Amino acid sequence: MKIRKIIDKQIHEIEFLKINQLEKKLINNISNRDVLIFDGNISKNNLVKKLLKKFSKRCFFIKGQEKIKNLDYYSSLIEKIIKLGVERKTIIYSFGGGTLGDLSGFLASTILRGVEHVMIPTSLLAMVDSSIGGKTGINSKFGKNLIGTFYLPKKVFICSDFLKSLPKREIACGYAEIIKYSLIDSKPLHKLLIKRSKDDINKIIKLSINSKFKYITDFREKMKSKNSRAILNFGHTIGHAIENSNFYKGNLKHGEAISLGMILELEISSLLNYYPGKVNSLIEILKKYNLPINYSKYVNKKTIPSLIKKIVFDKKVINEDIKFVLIGKNGGFIKKISIRDLKSILYQIK
Repeated sequence: MKIRKIIDKQIHEIEFLKINQLEKKLINNISNRDVLIFDGNISKNNLVKKLLKKFSKRCFFIKGQEKIKNLDYYSSLIEKIIKLGVERKTIIYSFGGGTLGDLSGFLASTILRGVEHVMIPTSLLAMVDSSIGGKTGINSKFGKNLIGTFYLPKKVFICSDFLKSLPKREIACGYAEIIKYSLIDSKPLHKLLIKRSKDDINKIIKLSINSKFKYITDFREKMKSKNSRAILNFGHTIGHAIENSNFYKGNLKHGEAISLGMILELEISSLLNYYPGKVNSLIEILKKYNLPINYSKYVNKKTIPSLIKKIVFDKKVINEDIKFVLIGKNGGFIKKISIRDLKSILYQIK
């Protein structure tokens, strides 16, 4: 099955494949001029072993984590790739989760001013979020993804067979983004999440991708658009600040930070009288998918000033206001909130 979407006059194509179909497609299409970047966590995968055997001189193994998304690591890796030899027809193939995909996409967009990138996301989080929409990036010491490009991959191959060997914690992180989609847009997705059938994973992935597609008709986040891409940032403004304040340590993963961010941003929606439901309904579904719900360690009277400093560097801040995503009776919407008011509201949350 293929899903296609036009984004800024470019075709964004996602194809769902079984592992044997993916193997055949890759073996027949990868050439000796291409570069393969693998997450070290999937080094024992049979498909990866076959690709390594055939293209050993063109392969790089990287441990997927936020620490690789920095200028030093980017500089080191791009020099190695250039030394290896690249040309205009070179294709970067990336196999891994969101951090590796973000870095590989940024590499592809900047090598020779842009070579093609084919993504094979191997985590649930990457399948439903980071591989969709064309955002690439690395982190600055001042904040997450402040350095990057908008660069669509040539293709995204989604193979849910990779999820069979994924740790439960990584699966949970993927569900954080899926739960986000169910809040900002998709009632059918919300029903599937409540049902919680493992047999529905491909359907859940497809519904999540289609939900995201509603918000990415353009690369830039337009304030006036009803389906602005900025709405996808629900849970991320505070979530990214928590993640950055925690120095991207392994004790708090991206999806877990977004879980906490969603609770807090839904609390804000409720305090501002926009959200008609109960925040506890979100908390219960997060618990069902093994996501953290206790934010007191990261957001309290002592940490709020430092969190606000992180938020000030957020890409969505304009002058003293931030484009904040709130949840109302009809789903997600954008509202400008001053940094000063946001700080005051955070102090009101228990």
